[in-house]
Amino acid sequence: MFPNVANDSTDVEMSQTQQDSLFRWQLSQENPKVLNGLSFFMGGVTESKTISAKVHSALKKNGVIDPTTGTINTANITKYFAHQLAVLPVHRQRKLVCMLFWWEEELVRWRLLGEEAAEITQAVALGGEGEDLTIALQVVEAKRTMLPSIRKQDPKLPSYTERVGC
Repeated sequence: MFPNVANDSTDVEMSQTQQDSLFRWQLSQENPKVLNGLSFFMGGVTESKTISAKVHSALKKNGVIDPTTGTINTANITKYFAHQLAVLPVHRQRKLVCMLFWWEEELVRWRLLGEEAAEITQAVALGGEGEDLTIALQVVEAKRTMLPSIRKQDPKLPSYTERVGC
């Protein structure tokens, strides 16, 4: 099977609607940090649930998604990526790469918010001001579940789109 380059589109960025759709889907899952067989359908990489499952399987096979932990390792996207995911046309492969990097950024954001929540919880345990810290903990949780379309980009995190142009 050869990738279809006839409809090679330059629109490879995820729209806000696609980001929100994927984000909602992941939040509804048992382990929201781990992409699954329907994540690529929900993120707009493919319009087929079957192809989405094949993409997930191929990413696990090639080490982009760790088969045991489900974590993303974008360093495993190699020059053979187009051949490894020949089930997708080239423009969808590009969209997939942008989606993987975007999701990796989301995981970094969640990790930082988790660290912040742990610090607040520790401060409460050490006898800090309970009400203020409880409110701060609620704010952190609200930030964690806020849809991408309604939150402002955290200025502390670098944006992949700014560096590479995805």
